[in-house]
Amino acid sequence: MSPDEIKHFLITYDPTAGHTDVRSFGTDYETAQLAYAEAERGNGAESRLDIVLLSAPSLETIEQTHSSYFKAKTVQLKELLRI
Repeated sequence: MSPDEIKHFLITYDPTAGHTDVRSFGTDYETAQLAYAEAERGNGAESRLDIVLLSAPSLETIEQTHSSYFKAKTVQLKELLRI
């Protein structure tokens, strides 16, 4: 996979609420970097949010490699499937 095919995702995770927000930027790394910087500035020093910019071939890859940001989704899926 070439660098031009890598997709960029801005992840904002609220561990208190167990909520994850994902913004996809496709292959537009520059816009993703600007959005990340803006999110960090708006986050403030006292915030408990975890804001990261991650790059991978797909969101599914991010969900596997950074599963802690998606625990609530996994728990909900397990409950629906009764696993």
